[in-house]
Amino acid sequence: MRESGEDSRSRRQQILDAAYKVFSQKGYHRATIDEIIALADTGKGTVYNYFVNKEQLFYTLIKERSAPFEAALAEVVGGAEPPLVKVERLIKLFLRFYVVNADLWRVMMHEVRGFGSEGQSAFKEEQREKYRAWFRHTIGMLEKVLQEGIDQGVIRECDVTKAAYGLFSVIVMMVFQKFVGDDIDATAKTIANIFLYGIAR
Repeated sequence: MRESGEDSRSRRQQILDAAYKVFSQKGYHRATIDEIIALADTGKGTVYNYFVNKEQLFYTLIKERSAPFEAALAEVVGGAEPPLVKVERLIKLFLRFYVVNADLWRVMMHEVRGFGSEGQSAFKEEQREKYRAWFRHTIGMLEKVLQEGIDQGVIRECDVTKAAYGLFSVIVMMVFQKFVGDDIDATAKTIANIFLYGIAR
């Protein structure tokens, strides 16, 4: 008997939910399809019906978990608020997303940078480039708002790419070092104030 469309989507999501837990806990290299199958309570044939291999499953997981986040970023960037307000709102979105997905994104960053098991990434260069493209796209949202601020005269002339990557690095390290706490709004405001106005008297 063939699965209905709803049953098929449910089964696929069950596999992705299991993959999220296994990849987040064990990393990409040590995670196995068999562990994901066991946690999803499904068969190997079912997994390979949806995903060609482990890397495609991992990439699909990354893309689908980040889709609402990317849509929210785009909404802020395209909005009518002043650039400095947008900067703080983007920081807030980045913090919320990375707090929830910290373990999985730490795994991805290690593989993309070649810091995987035994110092070697499990990804081939062309695979790593897919993930780098995702980073460039999301960090590009920060770049657009910074450039908008320059164009409106509220941010001084600077290299917006370097500035965006610098801001992104601060956000991620605050999350990974567990400095965010329960009040994401307050943390976002602190980061925005330091980034935009500095700490000098």
